[in-house]
Amino acid sequence: MRKKGIKRKPTYKQMAFETAVRNPERYLEIFTALKEFDGTILNDENLLKIVSHLYLNKIVTSDDVVVDETTTIDDIKDHVAKVNKSRRADGGFPSGYASRFWTYMRTPSELGFVYARYNKTFKFSTIAKKLIEGKIDEQEAFSIQAIKYNRKNPYRNVTNDFNFFSFILKVLIKLKEKGKSLSYEQFIVAMFSEKGDVNDFINIINNNNFKDFSSAFDFVKKNYNLTTNEKTATKDYPDVVRRVFIISGFVSIRYSGKKLIQINENKLKYINELLKYEFSLTEEEKTDSIKYFNKLETKNDKLLSLISKYRKEDIIKGSEYVNKIFDIIENYKINEEIIIKSIDKIGSKKAIIEEFKEIPDPLKLEFYISILIALKYGKEFSIRPNYKADHIGKPYSHAPGNKGDIEIYSDDIYWLIEVTLIRNKTQQLNNETTSVIRHLFSNEEISNRLNKYLSFVAPFIHMDTKRFFDISIVMAKKDNYKVNLKPYSLKEFVETTLKRENFKDMENYTRNVFKEFRENLN
Repeated sequence: MRKKGIKRKPTYKQMAFETAVRNPERYLEIFTALKEFDGTILNDENLLKIVSHLYLNKIVTSDDVVVDETTTIDDIKDHVAKVNKSRRADGGFPSGYASRFWTYMRTPSELGFVYARYNKTFKFSTIAKKLIEGKIDEQEAFSIQAIKYNRKNPYRNVTNDFNFFSFILKVLIKLKEKGKSLSYEQFIVAMFSEKGDVNDFINIINNNNFKDFSSAFDFVKKNYNLTTNEKTATKDYPDVVRRVFIISGFVSIRYSGKKLIQINENKLKYINELLKYEFSLTEEEKTDSIKYFNKLETKNDKLLSLISKYRKEDIIKGSEYVNKIFDIIENYKINEEIIIKSIDKIGSKKAIIEEFKEIPDPLKLEFYISILIALKYGKEFSIRPNYKADHIGKPYSHAPGNKGDIEIYSDDIYWLIEVTLIRNKTQQLNNETTSVIRHLFSNEEISNRLNKYLSFVAPFIHMDTKRFFDISIVMAKKDNYKVNLKPYSLKEFVETTLKRENFKDMENYTRNVFKEFRENLN
């Protein structure tokens, strides 16, 4: 048994991130929930409050920790401590609930989003704060932090010493020049690179045939010091790393007999600019967590200016996504039956269209609703989903904070559709409502339209959310602002859209809300 306090000698390992949080989109939700603890000392007492807060916001759930509208941290903290009692110490955090906290902070710490050390002050980086505030989106935030990342860092006791993201991007660019893609099996092998040598890796894949996961596993087992099992090495670790590449906007996943990884051509100029900002860390910065965090806080101004430059290009390209929706419908032979089944399958591991399996569920809902509208209304309206999409129209990141999810135009109509998978009452009300109304009422482009509509769509509409929109109807009427809106459950919205009765339904709902208010007032 290794003595406490003696650090193991660094070893060479496969590229990996924390597998407990597979979907990096969850980190925005986690950051938002934890923003009030910025500057808090991560001692036992505060860590119990923080982890209990995660349960309170239903970011973490357990059958043994019951949470309702009136639950407080004091009500559940003993249960939280008990539920997490068996968790082993990890990352310098003690066993139990403290270790649970580290599960959610390990990858953000590696990417420099946060500084989280036991008994030290909890800190959010500049980029994390801008992400929370909606000043930048997930794609922008993750792409910036990924280009600063170093495989050898205070949170990974490894000898691999290079930026894995830069390495893969350079591989993909070089393959693109030859009209080739990176197969998923080749990507698995790339995760075992020792020095991030692009030419060396290209030579490996040119001289070896990785026809399936087993052949890739046999190769790395033979050529590298592999200690993990086949599932971990070929599925678990690659899956999480791939997701970070996708949310960063770096890659596009294709299916042509097998899964292929390609450079996202819509972001190629941006990626080439990012690659000029290669970070060089000192040995001390690679081993000291606060110095690593502080180093990854540098060059923010230059990288944020790069975001501003290429955000303008995203806006110009945005109109292309409208036509690509119809191309996707044609290329994948999507009809009403297929899209309804696809919507029903959101949240499950099965996918009706295999190539769309890679899209995170919240984005998938925006994507599928856009397709449903296109199927039912054709080109009667201009359909503009505001998610970021790759060069064939597959989404990889949400709309920036100042935009609605799906905007639909004609000469006299503006229809905003805001969709969410959030079920938690507090989060649904606080995170999804006010920004929608603000966007609808303050946008000059919208104000010139004669008829304005808003559909808010969620799996389930809480009464508080309904009340918020009902009050918004009354306030809009008071201010002589003409708008028709309605909050919908997902099932109700789909049924209404299939009948092409959206506008009539929103008009009736708005009329009835105001009528009821006026009658009660009298």
